[in-house]
Amino acid sequence: MRLKAEEFAPGQYYHIYNHSVAEQVLFRDENDYLRCLKIIKRYYNATDYSILAYCLMPNHYHFLIYQKTGVPVYESFRNIWYCYTCYYNKKYGRKGTLFANKLQHIGIKDANYILHLCAYIHHNPVKARLVDTPELWKWSNYPDWIGIRNGKLIDKEQTKDFFKTSDEYKECVSSIMPDDMDKKSLFDFE
Repeated sequence: MRLKAEEFAPGQYYHIYNHSVAEQVLFRDENDYLRCLKIIKRYYNATDYSILAYCLMPNHYHFLIYQKTGVPVYESFRNIWYCYTCYYNKKYGRKGTLFANKLQHIGIKDANYILHLCAYIHHNPVKARLVDTPELWKWSNYPDWIGIRNGKLIDKEQTKDFFKTSDEYKECVSSIMPDDMDKKSLFDFE
């Protein structure tokens, strides 16, 4: 599902994701999540791309990105996860890769798919039974989408292209993600 470098272009949306090797826990404590977010903020270049949705999960992550310029978004994300792996390996006295695969990315051209993907990303912690509702998971930007937090890892102007109000998005998330929706049905959307 990985794209070739030349397939990254301005004005396109991308789903960027990966899983840990052997389902290892990527974030063992709150400090790991915080360090990861700090690294993401350091490499986040809002001039080159926008983050629409993200969720950090114990053993994987998801980002929905809009590329604004000719600088491919995977370059920034490759740096982010390299730095996080270095931090993690040093902290926990390990060596080697932290992820099962190279950075995964899918190009998105369908607006409906974008809506489903946002809901899927933000519902991940609920589906995993880590929280009862998406707004309770502080390691995503769902709280920013619905206005209960004012984080920096979201392009609020870009999100308004899809939803005018936070209530509209909340309704969409709850209606698109029935309990039986799974990853396979999401990827069938492509």
